[in-house]
Amino acid sequence: MKAVRQAVIDIGSNTVRLVVYAGLPRAPMPIYNEKSRVKLGACLAGDGEIDKATMEKALAALARFETLARAMQVGSMRVVATAATREAKNGHELVEKAAALGIRVDVLDGNTEATAAGYGVLSDNPFANGYVGDLGGGSLELIRIADGKLGAPVSLPLGTLRHDILMGKSAKQVVAMLRDDIAKTMSKLAFPIETGLPFYMIGGSWRSFARLHMHETGYPLTILSNYEMPPEAPDLLAPLTQDRDALTRSNVVAAGRISELPGATTLLGGIVGLLKPSKLVTSIYGLREGLLFEKLTPAERKQDPLIAAARFEGERLGRFPFHGDTLAEWIAPVFAEQSTHDARLCRAACLLSDSVWNVNPEYRADHALDLALDGSWPGVSASDRAVIAAALWTVHAGKRPLPETLMALAKPEALAQAVIWGLAIRVAHRLDGGTGGALGDSRLDGDGATLRLYLNGSAVRLQSNSVSRRLQALGEALGYAQTAIIG
Repeated sequence: MKAVRQAVIDIGSNTVRLVVYAGLPRAPMPIYNEKSRVKLGACLAGDGEIDKATMEKALAALARFETLARAMQVGSMRVVATAATREAKNGHELVEKAAALGIRVDVLDGNTEATAAGYGVLSDNPFANGYVGDLGGGSLELIRIADGKLGAPVSLPLGTLRHDILMGKSAKQVVAMLRDDIAKTMSKLAFPIETGLPFYMIGGSWRSFARLHMHETGYPLTILSNYEMPPEAPDLLAPLTQDRDALTRSNVVAAGRISELPGATTLLGGIVGLLKPSKLVTSIYGLREGLLFEKLTPAERKQDPLIAAARFEGERLGRFPFHGDTLAEWIAPVFAEQSTHDARLCRAACLLSDSVWNVNPEYRADHALDLALDGSWPGVSASDRAVIAAALWTVHAGKRPLPETLMALAKPEALAQAVIWGLAIRVAHRLDGGTGGALGDSRLDGDGATLRLYLNGSAVRLQSNSVSRRLQALGEALGYAQTAIIG
């Protein structure tokens, strides 16, 4: 799979946004993101028409973004419009005037929006099993996802611009309203309600809610992707979301989101009452990423997005011909008992183990830590990030204690295992200088009380005291009484 550049322009109810992606198609990484505040959705609360000034502002944004995308040499570009454009009486005029500029706009119906949102979550987390909710300015889309597949979609007129109807309603009343709206929209079709599953939240207002929850709970990271909250979170934060002055003082919620937060929180509470989810999960992947995911072949969709992203970055940032996968296979024999989940994170650490070589040696461990914790990695939880970070920290810091931040994100036993991965990677890096050249002529194997490093061919000449010391450190961590280099 070759790296590509792709762009999506999304004409929403509150903004027109351009996102340009680079990298492998299975793990597109945003390299440029710009929005223009164009409140097309204001027409939904007025006479139903987009006024002339707003129309011109939207077209100007489209012209700028299309020009920028072409300048960035994207291989493909998709321009889509959602609720505000499809519901406006003169929405077709926007599409026609854009076409006159050479820009084709696809107006998505509600079910297509929901489908794209579902695919967006699956593009990030192929193992996701639950419900997806995408809250925009004009509508709320819901869809069930499981085993990489989508269930029946539903689109409801409950976007943030319409949340006046939620004012003064109790949680039970909101739940009843949701049931009624779903029944009216689905007609004779059934929208399955299954309780006890995660609810994946998409949309700027809900991201603001998650950011506020991070702030109030003292969460150590600012990464919103896959941030988890308990189902009680809407009830707990409801009073704060109603306090405009407190929200302003917090400097956590953007000024433009403060007015949307009360309604978004009330609606989220209603969804909790309806679905009774096991947890709330924030997704930064949504409609745009879903549109890209839909273009993939079935085989491409089955690829692990974390491994694809780590492989791409490891190859891009490494010093020598890429051998991250070979390294993962080389250390695997001494971790034969680990779970599939652990093996996945271990492989990601191997793929990224040579990615900070251009940093001053004194700071490589810190940069490796930041790479794992703050990188745009799909398909990982905060705990997963911390585990990968612990392995990479150990690769560059040796026996230095792990930073306390990691202790707050992952279980001690998971971090301890990651440290051993790092020690194993250190043996390989020292053996051949990080080139990977000796991996084919050497192997690790534990037998009884001894951990052995077997060397063949030209690798025999690579023996050294520092290789022995690193092998000994690995053996001690794995519980072996002694180590030996054979060859």
